[in-house]
Amino acid sequence: YVAGTRRADTWLMREVPGTLAKMGAEAVQAVALPDGRALAFKLDDGGTRALGPVLARVLTRIGVDAPVVARIADAPLLGGGERVGEVRAAF
Repeated sequence: YVAGTRRADTWLMREVPGTLAKMGAEAVQAVALPDGRALAFKLDDGGTRALGPVLARVLTRIGVDAPVVARIADAPLLGGGERVGEVRAAF
């Protein structure tokens, strides 16, 4: 693994064969797809909370159709241990 078993990098590489993905320090994400396309981005604030939703949105926009994308997009906001909202990519 390049990340833990509960990380988007691992999920993406397991469920989309031939994909390479790695999150880096300060909210950097890079992905190479098996068809030769690649993407990389950095979240300006360095926080990782929005990495999954942003990654899922980019993958959707470039046409990656896999169930793992919805799983990566799920970023709940909790209040008192209950879901009170979510983080979404808005582009």
